[in-house]
Amino acid sequence: MKRAVWLILVATLAGCAGEKIKERPPRAQQVIDLGQQGQAAYRKGDLPRAARLFEQALTDAKRIEDSEGVAVMSINLACVSRESGASADALKVLESISSWHRGNIPARTAREMDLLATVLLSDLDRRDEALARLQALREQCQAACEAAIGIDSLHARLMLEKGEAGVAAQLATSAIARFLSHGNQMEVANLFRVQGEAHLALGDFPAARQSLENALSIDKSLGQPARIAQDLEVLARAALAARDMAAQAAYLARLEEVRQARAGNASR
Repeated sequence: MKRAVWLILVATLAGCAGEKIKERPPRAQQVIDLGQQGQAAYRKGDLPRAARLFEQALTDAKRIEDSEGVAVMSINLACVSRESGASADALKVLESISSWHRGNIPARTAREMDLLATVLLSDLDRRDEALARLQALREQCQAACEAAIGIDSLHARLMLEKGEAGVAAQLATSAIARFLSHGNQMEVANLFRVQGEAHLALGDFPAARQSLENALSIDKSLGQPARIAQDLEVLARAALAARDMAAQAAYLARLEEVRQARAGNASR
């Protein structure tokens, strides 16, 4: 499967590798410190270092039976594995959490894990399983649930990947109307991105570029270089499809500059 161009879907997970533990007991301070170091490495683009730090934090959380720490560090480690192109390994990380720990984590964190697992199933072309899990999540999560926007975004993405671009566009458009003013902005950007890709698949190039520019604007305001690169990549494809070669060249030049800057930052 061509990997989805949204590296990180679950904005309810604080954009992945940003999920934090709050108000933890003193014995968990080492877990918190390692997690913060991992987040810093992730933001710099140093994925190997982020993975090592999250693995160490996960081990420490298990040692003191800090179930929320286990869940949060598993989420972060899975996100890093996914961005490294190892979605199967990421899914194993989540599936390895013991039933005891699962029974002792907050319901919100459990939903976040389930939503990320659904994303990973989609990555692995296990779309029927992903849709079944998504339906179960929707039944658990009412309209005001913090994961509702992520569920809607993933539903639209899955429909697009199944070749149902019209349905995907409708789902994304409806969700944007509901969440634009108050939803998690990282997920709003995801919705604009999938809306743009759906318009692109339907041959509506002006609408595609407008949606993708909206996603890019949000990602720039949030300072998300990986997502900015995703937006520019799809915008270049949209420009090519519209035979606007000058625009394509401009988007590709910007994309290369962002990629080089990210690579340089990770090496420091």
